[in-house]
Amino acid sequence: MAIDDKKVYYDEKDGSPAASAVEPVETGHVDVKCRFPRLAVRQEESSFAVTKRASNADFDPIPPSKRTWNWGAYVAYWMADAWAVSNWEVASSMIAVGLDWKMAIGACVLGNTIMGLVITINGRMGATLHTPFPVLSRMPFGYYFSYFVVLSRCVLAIVWLGVQTTTGGQCMTVLLTAIWPSFKNIPNHIAADEGITTAGMVGFLLYFLLQLPFLCIPYTKVQYFFAFKSVIAPIIFLAIFGDTLHKAGGTISQSDVISGGAKVSGSVLAWAFFANLNGVLGNYATLGLNIADFSRYANKPSAQNVQAIVIPVIFTIVGLLGIFTAAAAQTAYGEVMWNPIDIIMLWMESGSHGGRAAAAFGAIGLIIVTLGINISANSISAANDLMSFCPRYINIRRGQLLAAFIGSWGFVPWKILASAAKFLAFLGGYTIFLGPMTSILITDYYIVRRGNVSVPDMYNFHGMYRYSPKYATNWRAVAAFFIGCIPPLPGFVNNIVVAGLEKTSVSLGGQHLFAIGYIYSFVAAGVFYYGFNKFFPHTESMLNHPETGEDIIAANDAKNVEARRASLAERKPNIIKRMFEV
Repeated sequence: MAIDDKKVYYDEKDGSPAASAVEPVETGHVDVKCRFPRLAVRQEESSFAVTKRASNADFDPIPPSKRTWNWGAYVAYWMADAWAVSNWEVASSMIAVGLDWKMAIGACVLGNTIMGLVITINGRMGATLHTPFPVLSRMPFGYYFSYFVVLSRCVLAIVWLGVQTTTGGQCMTVLLTAIWPSFKNIPNHIAADEGITTAGMVGFLLYFLLQLPFLCIPYTKVQYFFAFKSVIAPIIFLAIFGDTLHKAGGTISQSDVISGGAKVSGSVLAWAFFANLNGVLGNYATLGLNIADFSRYANKPSAQNVQAIVIPVIFTIVGLLGIFTAAAAQTAYGEVMWNPIDIIMLWMESGSHGGRAAAAFGAIGLIIVTLGINISANSISAANDLMSFCPRYINIRRGQLLAAFIGSWGFVPWKILASAAKFLAFLGGYTIFLGPMTSILITDYYIVRRGNVSVPDMYNFHGMYRYSPKYATNWRAVAAFFIGCIPPLPGFVNNIVVAGLEKTSVSLGGQHLFAIGYIYSFVAAGVFYYGFNKFFPHTESMLNHPETGEDIIAANDAKNVEARRASLAERKPNIIKRMFEV
């Protein structure tokens, strides 16, 4: 792309100036030959991709008519994401390692405030350029290495989608037991080491089938489901808290959770705080990296800025309620109970119709909660990532369904939750790889390029972001990435081994570096990436103005809108079909 005021776009015969010296390799995307043309997904006219194998309508920059998320949609999005069992229980591990409840909340507030800022800053890119995270990652990392970055994010999203489906299956089991008490007496024919019973598998299967139509809700309308969940979820969790507090006599002061102080002191306490702060940061480090997958739907760049306030506020409220409910449960039921599903199960013990009805409504509410989590945090992200590998055949809807099948059945998530402590420790410590990726992306856009980027080149395999004719990778980003993630790596390995009740020879210093792994890797990678670009700049990809191609996108969007209106007038689809149309 030239560095003057003339806008240059691409067709298959005329590549960018930056690509003129590149040997002729098929442009756009490395993909298999199209053997099933009828399975190919729709591609908008406004696509900057030079071949149909490089993009599709969902992978292109979002056109103006589909930018439907205002600031309220982002409030609903995070309300849907925050009211979750995992966030309710977030303080349990902190108190278990010796922090008191006030320090646990302090770690939550600080961690969520930092992550709120990271998400908002990174989200500005998507809200401005309207491209998904896999496309944006090509800008700093180059075409080939961006696939490693995307794959790293994709695997996490798919695994957590499966884990959340398991949680939803547990809620479904509670619902079925509340309606038909004999359900819990179904004979078990599954081996004990599998981590699930026959009744549990029935609940898992029914929940899996239930969530499939919700995964088909288009991104232009899914914010309405988030708004619905943002009303239902607080009602359910507040009901659980209120009932537990009532049974505890209206007080929580007698619980060890509240009255007990910190169990460690000095440097041990300080490092325990930092380790748990790192855990809070890691909880949403994935969305900190790929928030552009959602901010790209913003109707204006400032719409997503509300995230900086909503994230720390709502996550702190959920964490506090989780602590207070666990404390009240100790008085009400004789033990500290962090999992709200366990409390709902106790509502049925009396066998009364009222208890069963309350448990049924509570389970329905938690089912809605897990549906929202799987859409907001996992399935859409995984779909965008999968789409980048095969955009001719995978759009967002197909990607969501594919991710659901892989995560729910390929990764056997019920067994992960039941026995794979090392694997869970691996997932929790993966932040040392996500931190550098996020930092490099932010540093590249805001500091190195100052927002002067070319969206058309992100879709052109021979564009300026190819960097190397042979490797199509930016060595500066690769070097900065490894500088960020390698030093905490010994502590990461130690964390996995210790989770398996074994020991390593990793020094205390190595363990402490991992305890601040996200912060270290984020800062180190960003500083070194800036330094590499300062002393070894890639001048061919530097612009003095942004090239978004907005005029082309808007002009073609106007034509597409008219075509859709004409099609609707001719077909006259019913309300169900219109609900699932993009």
